[in-house]
Formats: sequence, C-alpha cells, structure tokens
Amino acid sequence: MKQKRDRYEMHKYWGKKPSSNLKYLIENYSEEGETVFDPFSGYGVFCCEAFILNRNTISNDLNPIANFINHQLLEKEIDLTLLKKQWEKIKSDFEPYNNQWFKWEVEGKTIQLISILRDKNDVPLKARYKYNGERKSKEIELSSTEVEKFLLLEKEYEITDWYPKNKLLQNSRISAKRGMTVAYLFTKRTLACHARLLSLIDKYSKGNEKELLKLAFTANLANCSKLVPPIKSRGDMAPGAWMTGFYVGETYLENNVLKYFENRLTKVIKGKRDYLAQFDNPSELNFNPINYNNSFKILNDDAKSLSLKSETIDYIFTDPPYGDAVPYFEQSIIWNSWLKLSPKYNDEIVISDSKERQKDNLSFEEDINKAFSEIRRVLKSNKFFSLTYHSLSGLEWKAITNACIRNGFELIDFQWLVQKSFTPRQLNRLKSIKGDVLATFQKSKLPKDLTVKSDEEVSRIFIDRIRNWLEEEALETNEIFLRIMEMVFSEKILIGDVDLLKLLTENFTFSETQKWLIHDKFAV
Repeated sequence: MKQKRDRYEMHKYWGKKPSSNLKYLIENYSEEGETVFDPFSGYGVFCCEAFILNRNTISNDLNPIANFINHQLLEKEIDLTLLKKQWEKIKSDFEPYNNQWFKWEVEGKTIQLISILRDKNDVPLKARYKYNGERKSKEIELSSTEVEKFLLLEKEYEITDWYPKNKLLQNSRISAKRGMTVAYLFTKRTLACHARLLSLIDKYSKGNEKELLKLAFTANLANCSKLVPPIKSRGDMAPGAWMTGFYVGETYLENNVLKYFENRLTKVIKGKRDYLAQFDNPSELNFNPINYNNSFKILNDDAKSLSLKSETIDYIFTDPPYGDAVPYFEQSIIWNSWLKLSPKYNDEIVISDSKERQKDNLSFEEDINKAFSEIRRVLKSNKFFSLTYHSLSGLEWKAITNACIRNGFELIDFQWLVQKSFTPRQLNRLKSIKGDVLATFQKSKLPKDLTVKSDEEVSRIFIDRIRNWLEEEALETNEIFLRIMEMVFSEKILIGDVDLLKLLTENFTFSETQKWLIHDKFAV
C-alpha cells in the first residue's frame, strides 16, 4: 500500500504519518460534521485527511512555515491554469538571468550546467550537463582557468535583490556554528538566483497562486543549497539529499536553480491536483457522495496556551515533539527566513543543545505536561485522543506517558504504525524498537493521589514483570515495550529516570533470533 500521496509530497517538512492509518482513526473516532484538532500539526496530513472526510478541522503549529504549508495544502480556491500562466511570465524574466550564471563552454558550445561539484572552499571541481534533446547527462572536469574566471565573477557580483541574512542559532548538534547565517548555506550563484526568483514571484504573481509558487520556492531551497552531499560510493556526483542540520561536507553538489525549481513546481501542482480531486464525485459508481459543509481553521498558538474554548473538540490526534530528535524551529530557518516569518523560539517545546535557548530536559517535560493539560481542556468529556510515540525509551516516552496519566487519559488501544523504511541507526541497533507506536486514549476523570515511586522501585517492577513474561516465552523488544506501556497506564505508574532498554540489556539476554531471554535460558 502506498504510504504517501502526491498531496503530501509538495514539501519536505518532516514527520509525515501514513494517511491510511489516519483515515481509519478519523472514521473510527469522529463523525462527519464534528470538529477535530491537531495541536502539533506539522505538514498537516491529519487535518487534510479529516477535511477530505467532511470534518471541521483545526490545525495548529507554533512554527510559521508549518502553518504556511497547512494553508497551501488545505486551500481549495486555486486556479492552476492561472498559476501556470503566471509562472511562464516569471520564467521569461528569470531564465536569462539564471542561464547567465549556469552557462559553460564545452567543445565550443555554450551549455547549461545541471549540477556542479564544489569543495568546502566553494571551488568548482566538475559538473554535469546535458545537450538539448539528449536523455543522458555527461560529466566534465572544469579547467582551472575557467574556474578562476567564474570565482572572480562570484566575488565581484553584487546581489541587488533582497535575501535573508538571519543568523542561525548556534547548535553543534546540527552543525550550526557561531556567526553562521542563512546566506552561508548557499553559494553566491544560487543565492543570487534564489533572490531574483523570489523577487519575480512577488512582481508577477498574486493571490493563492502566488502563495503556491512560494511553497514550491521554499520546498526547493535545500535542493539548491550547499546541503546536498554526493553519495561517494556511487560516484563523485551521485546526488544525495538534505536530511537534517546544516553540515557542509568536504564536497557538495550545487544544483541549477531554474531546473530544480521547475521539477519542484511540477510536484506541487501534481500534489494540488491530487488534493482537489478528492472533493470531486463525478462517478456514477459513487453511491455515497459527500455533501461537503465543513470548514478548516489554522492556528499559530502556543500549544501550552490554546485560544480554543473548553470542551469544543470531538477528537484530537497529534504527533507530539520528540525532545531533541529534531529541533524544528532551528532547522526551519532555511524556510522561515526566506518568507520573512518569525518563529516564537521561546515557546517551542523542544530539547536543544543550543546554549542560547535554555531548553533542557526539565523544561521539556514541564512544557509537555502543560500542552497535554490544554488538550484535556479543549476535548469534550469521554471523547478520544490519539498520539504517536516516536520512541518508547528515553525522555520522550517518560514526558508523554506521565503527562497522559496526570491529565486523566485512559489508554484504550495501541498498535505499531507501519514504517516505510528504517533509519540506519534503527537497522544497526537490533535491540531497539522498530517504528512508531500509535496510542489512543479516552478523556476520563483526573486521577487523585498519584503515588510517585522511586526510580529503584519502578526499575524493580519492570524487571520482575519482564522476568515473569520471559518465563512463559521469548519476546521481541517491541512486544516488551508494548506490555510495559499497557502496565504503566493501567497501574498509573509515573516514570522517572528509568531507561527500559538499559534494564533489558543489563538483566536479560538478547538472542540470535532477536528475542529476549532470561540469562539461564540462553541455551534453550
């Protein structure tokens, strides 16, 4: 089953969940015409699926670029024919400018470079190009004379169009060094081309069509930055992809802005068509056409202090912050800065290695609890709330689990979400869990007199319970985590600094069959 739809491929924002899983949740826990809410909406997959299913949807994210993406995703009033006409006008002005930057002489002919390999000092080393009409691209070495001439052009050229000069927040974990700016992430060539392209979008486009062009623009920024590494095992110029952070390697690939923007615009248009097609019911075989009478709203609230009225939401789904897994605001600066959007960094729920931010483990747990208190406030009595756990070990699990218990959410269902692919870290750590957990809760009465056990007491409870289970059968890591999770919620055990994976490693044996055993049963 296809996990991603064209409508969810318009931008590279992180953390998109499989739409098929979300459709099941929406249909199971809400009715047409009811109001559903995602307090950490990100790209907006949940709210989009809910809107297509005729629910009133409210999406919220503190990150301005997430709200921008949400709006472009959910907006129905868009003329794609007009957008194409606007783009043709923009292109007619932009193409000569872009071509001047990427032209090169090869065997007496002037060609357009597609990609250029540059070293950490920004010196061009080699390039790929393609003659008109040819299917395959060719690689060329760049002569020192031509390179020196080009570098002089870059050095002396003055960019007259606006571009962002925002400083990155210093954070060694994502390779954001002191004094580094957004402009540093681009070569002079791609910086100039991006600045000119954005100015022309502002000049020749307007309305929702203009905003969709800007969506394509931001989605393409990383593609044409210094953040594209070559996959050296496949060749010097085999393109990789920007993952996270701002690391610039020994070499990087500099891509032709016009060519790559057009590719991205094609994806955006394809995604928008896919979205709009969901509301058409032309087929005679459609026996249950939807009579749409719903609406959507996009908020930019701090999840710890929502502007929604109490008990107005029928169902909530969210994918909460992952602690220090992805410092969203810090990395989103590559998009927010070009759109002149200003995130409220102080309100972000995150753990950051940046000394400028003072976002530590304690503040993260406190913030998560405040956000879940707000989720409880706006959710109607006895209604349901689903969330995904990115990890069942470490601080995220502790903070989220404790917040659910403290705020009166009773666990009613949990399952593994199918993960399309595993990260190298997951594949290399066979003891770790694989994939995300989806948990659904029901709003109930607030618990009274919660007993806080010591870390030693909780650890002993976990070890004893696991030992009892393993007396019966060997278990995979995933199964143990789920059983512990069910026990924690049913017995309302508040978790301290207890690392479940560490407890497993120190007290039990992980066999060649990738299952846990009691030490003295290893030979069985």
